[in-house]
Amino acid sequence: MLLRSWVINPKDNVAVLLEPGHKGDTIEAKGEVITLLEDVEFAHKVLITDCTEMTPIYKYGEEIGYLPNPAKKGVWIHNHIMSCDRGK
Repeated sequence: MLLRSWVINPKDNVAVLLEPGHKGDTIEAKGEVITLLEDVEFAHKVLITDCTEMTPIYKYGEEIGYLPNPAKKGVWIHNHIMSCDRGK
């Protein structure tokens, strides 16, 4: 099922789901169809590019954290997979 999502800024490497998503659902982001690799809650982020270790995550055109490990597009991006050094 193709879900509604939003890439807020062209620099972003995540899309925000505008409805709950389930593993196997798809979104369209930056002209590409991306399959969700896991269930993703409403209003949460999905990675829209494959990323290597220490890749910065951009939302709103701003870096909001980084991936300490490689991750594939379609992965749910939340604090369980992302790190941030702000406030440390």
